[in-house]
Amino acid sequence: MDAPIEDSDIKLQKVSADLISEFDSRLPLFLFRRQRGGGDTSQKVRRQVTAREADKLIAGCLDPFQELPQLLDPYLSKWISLLSSAFISSLTLASVTSHSIPNPTITDDSSHEVKEALLIPLTQAISKIIYTLCKIRGEKVVVRFLGNEVSWLEPLLSFTENNQKTKTWEERYVGLLWLSHLLFAPFDLATISSSTHHYEDDAEDEDGKKEETVVVEGLDLQWEKLPGITVRVLPLAIQYLGSPGKERDAAKALLVRLALRRDMQELGVLDGMLRWALRALRQQTEEKTPYHYIGVLSFLAGVLTSSADTSDMDPYLVMIIHAVYEAAEGSQERVMTSALARKAVIKVVRAVAVLILRGKKELYGDYVGLGLVETTIGFLLDCLGDNDTPVRFAASKALSIIALRLEQDMASEVVEAVLEGLNKNVLRDKKTPGKKDLSAVNPLEWHGLMLTLSHLLYRRSPPPDQLADIVQALITGISFERRALSGGSSGTNVRDAACFGIWAMARRYTTKELLAVPTESLTTGTHTHGSSVLQITATELVVAACLDPAGNIRRGSSAALQELIGRHPDTITEGIWVVQTVDYHAVALRARALQDVALGVTKLSPRYGEAILDALLGWRGVGDVDAASRRAVGASFGALTAELALTTPDPLKRLQQSVSLARDALKSLQARQVEERHGLLISIAGVFDGFPRVIGGQADYKNESLINFVSSSANIVLEILSDCNTDTYRRPELVAEGASRLIISAAPILQASMSTSGVQNSPSTIRSGPELIEENAGEITQLVKALGERQGPVKEFVKLSRTYLAKWLLTQEPDLITPAADAALTMLIFSDDSEREEIVKEWAGIVRHRPTSSRVATWGGHFSALAMSYSIASTLLTSQIKKLICDSFVERWNTDPYTDVHVAVLQSLTRSNSKSGLLRDNTDIFLPLIAEGLDDYTTTAQGDVGSMVRFQAIRATKALWTESPSGPLVEGLILRILRLAAEKLDRVRAEAQVALSLILKPEYKTPFLQTTFSSTSYFTFLLSLPSKLLDSVSSSFVFSTPSEWLCPLLSGYVSSADTGNEELVIATRSALLSHCLSSPVVTLDIVTALISNLRTHQKNDRVLVPTLEVLKFLFDMSVAPSEGIDWKRLCLLVQKAAYKTGNVRKLEACIGVYGGVVLQSGGDGDVEGREEAKKRLGGLLGHPWPRVRSAVVDQLWRIYSSGHMQDGEAGKGEKLLGTDWGAAGQGDVQGLVKELGLVSTTGA
Repeated sequence: MDAPIEDSDIKLQKVSADLISEFDSRLPLFLFRRQRGGGDTSQKVRRQVTAREADKLIAGCLDPFQELPQLLDPYLSKWISLLSSAFISSLTLASVTSHSIPNPTITDDSSHEVKEALLIPLTQAISKIIYTLCKIRGEKVVVRFLGNEVSWLEPLLSFTENNQKTKTWEERYVGLLWLSHLLFAPFDLATISSSTHHYEDDAEDEDGKKEETVVVEGLDLQWEKLPGITVRVLPLAIQYLGSPGKERDAAKALLVRLALRRDMQELGVLDGMLRWALRALRQQTEEKTPYHYIGVLSFLAGVLTSSADTSDMDPYLVMIIHAVYEAAEGSQERVMTSALARKAVIKVVRAVAVLILRGKKELYGDYVGLGLVETTIGFLLDCLGDNDTPVRFAASKALSIIALRLEQDMASEVVEAVLEGLNKNVLRDKKTPGKKDLSAVNPLEWHGLMLTLSHLLYRRSPPPDQLADIVQALITGISFERRALSGGSSGTNVRDAACFGIWAMARRYTTKELLAVPTESLTTGTHTHGSSVLQITATELVVAACLDPAGNIRRGSSAALQELIGRHPDTITEGIWVVQTVDYHAVALRARALQDVALGVTKLSPRYGEAILDALLGWRGVGDVDAASRRAVGASFGALTAELALTTPDPLKRLQQSVSLARDALKSLQARQVEERHGLLISIAGVFDGFPRVIGGQADYKNESLINFVSSSANIVLEILSDCNTDTYRRPELVAEGASRLIISAAPILQASMSTSGVQNSPSTIRSGPELIEENAGEITQLVKALGERQGPVKEFVKLSRTYLAKWLLTQEPDLITPAADAALTMLIFSDDSEREEIVKEWAGIVRHRPTSSRVATWGGHFSALAMSYSIASTLLTSQIKKLICDSFVERWNTDPYTDVHVAVLQSLTRSNSKSGLLRDNTDIFLPLIAEGLDDYTTTAQGDVGSMVRFQAIRATKALWTESPSGPLVEGLILRILRLAAEKLDRVRAEAQVALSLILKPEYKTPFLQTTFSSTSYFTFLLSLPSKLLDSVSSSFVFSTPSEWLCPLLSGYVSSADTGNEELVIATRSALLSHCLSSPVVTLDIVTALISNLRTHQKNDRVLVPTLEVLKFLFDMSVAPSEGIDWKRLCLLVQKAAYKTGNVRKLEACIGVYGGVVLQSGGDGDVEGREEAKKRLGGLLGHPWPRVRSAVVDQLWRIYSSGHMQDGEAGKGEKLLGTDWGAAGQGDVQGLVKELGLVSTTGA
């Protein structure tokens, strides 16, 4: 799990000032409208605002701050004050309007619904914004800035009461939340209520409706003595206490605030509310939803928490806790299936326990009070294994809060209970003595226990003498992992809690206390004997920060490491440098953490490298579920081994130790453990890659240590290859990739083996396998000639490799083609001359001949292997072998039409160009293939499969232009690349942009690459390209006239301007319009090129229809040239396009072009074109399809109402009205044609 290369929080910090400034400037204009005239500059609140503008403010300006909410703190006071004042003003305005202006009767329901969808009341918009701020910053922070004028209480209450069903939930939430804030008023509610509710009068009503709206069922209060505000608030808040949405939280806060007011307590509101809540918990009724009970529990928790510093709740504690336990364990089992309900129960029992432990032992006596506390602790310990994470969070936090208020010995017992839970079901690993087997533990319970332990450490509840067991638990937790049968991880939350625990321990305990912790009993793997707890913990954090698959754990480990080293200086090896290396941002990208960070910290001290190397052989390394991560693990394993080897007296012995560890782990695997086998094979290959670095390239081949290492390594390679050839595995492609990489990396071992065997002409310089593959053809040829007779392990290696590769070069797996081809080249290097030629001819035959069955795979591995073998073609006995290789590719391309084959050919040519030089040396042979690939628009049931060929052909073009950005290579392909740089497929367009940048002048290259390939500026750049090309390119004949390059460009451009996505269409058309408006000459060139494309692509609807649509667009924008165009010729081309077509979209485009021609004004030459267009429209007016006839009528109406009518045409447009011409008969249509003066022509 990788973080983005540029983190979202960094991006937000960069743009936060702009977002805040934008919101700050737009908010007043959103809320108020300025008064105009008379010098009045006052502001008047709006009644309604557009929903789209409100969404822009919220989604565009506020939502991004959820990553860093504290950035809004300096502006909250200003914004919320402005919002609250506008909200109250809107309520006042609505009140005045409702009394003075009657509501109009709405007759058009559909238009009213559309208007309601576009416009929303200002109160609704403000509520959405305030809720968003609460979501980002928290309601406790936001509510402090809401207005606290007592006079606002009743208007807000009326607003929340009235039309409760029509208000949005955001309005109800903000109204209730604001009321809870206003109840902080220091005056008795009786003194600020505008009127007293007359309970007795209401009760005398015959229907009793007023009594039902006041009295809450089961709530026994003296309603006649209550203030009017209280009588109105109680039923309102209780109604929303059972809401499933956010209104429940606001209603709970409102009830808690009301019940705890001193004047309300004197009137019995608190007592009545508590008895009502306890009665509601005991009742079993189907009428109440589970959310009602959740609301009641949250109300009890809120009252208990808010009265923590008072004795108001002391008489009710036993009653409450018994009622809650009864509900949790029996009476409300249906409700307790909800995680929210269980979390609310935990909050209630926690608050009761805290109130009991305040020190007032005389309240219940030791027996009752401590008994309740012990029961609560046992209940919370059971909740730590709950299936829902919020419940475990609440239980762990509650335990830590209770333990903080216990005596030291009792707090220690809580810690002991947590540690015992962490040791439950922990087994001893039979394979590795001293290692724990956690396969039997419950990962959910471990998360709760680890989180509890971390919270206890954060509050410094455990005494220092318990830190040894705690550290052992934290170190075990930071490497905890459990995987489900589906492969998903369930240990991430445990490791996250362990990081928090280590951070808390480093923060709360002194250096002296931590250094005094004994380490003899710690089982931590490969740590140096005698290290302190701080050093051991720091090493484990370094391992987690470098290797953990989860990005939040890597960053959490880095943060905990920084806290540990910063709080306890001079206790950890290279502490400051370790913090700088294992940086919070450096470990965000896992590949960087595995390779760069791990290698950097290993250079600081070998102890870190040894710990990382040991962990790489576990689940965080070779056992990772992600194949790309395992490849990075293999590279890291080899690099760390080489770095550690260079710090030891006998480096080859250290290399041998790593190889042996990996081989032993490989032997212990079961057949089903394919992922681990893949990782171990790549790790062994990584060690072999580091071998040349360790010996410095120049080796003493008589050194006993070198001889032993080379001999044992060669035997291991042969053993592994033999095993891969004989055994079968669940995912054979992974084993094949690992074995292929091992063959490549075995190259330096084989070179050294031939040198130690006494061959005289063996090379003295040894390169790693990947470096050898990357060498050019000349270097590889020199190496092949320098090698002596192949014998012993080398001969066996070639035999096994050939058998192995015969199977895996047939693969279609993208991740295996490249390693298998590189392994094939390695095999060729160490083959005998005769065997090498035989193999190449065999591959050439496979590539040349098309399989007789269509079910046979493409065999992309053979294509790549044959292309790579070109680098050693000069070492073969037959001189015509290079021609054989080239002819094989060309013949297969010409005889096999499948796109997969063409993609494989182009991929092979591109990849081998920088190594074997196959494409570079034979451009005259392969240039036609690339050109054909750039023109491949094959479409099947799968879609535009030709785009894959075009994509690879662009890459081949890039390979050629990188080495020679001028001459025939550019002239033959530039126009095709230009077309692809403007076509609608983003993937193709982006690749063509990079290719095009290779032939630009230096001053234009960087700005062009920085331009987004879907932006208006990008397409504007393409339309003015020749002046920005290299002089050697722009002077070419292909740019001699505008039509030479504009026609190919526009053939791709029109696809983006017509059938691309909405943003792409807008960008391309905007760029085209701006370019045409820049000069009449430019307009003439563009329209001329489009008309030329109409002529050349008459049978290609892929280009023809978009070209017609773009011409229609230019006519609609009135940018067509006034002269220089043969309009009649254009009409004839359009007629030819529409002839006997069943494409309705094409016909509509043709009609649009005809209409545009008619509307053009100019000299006498235009008259003939206009008349021809009218005739064509008259012909299409008789088309059998109603949709086409309707389109013609629309164009005719546009013509006759445009003001460009000729003499005698005034009033003709009126003849089009009053008739449905799509359903009209043929006689009516012919009559209309005659009346309008349109001469019908056949074949239109």
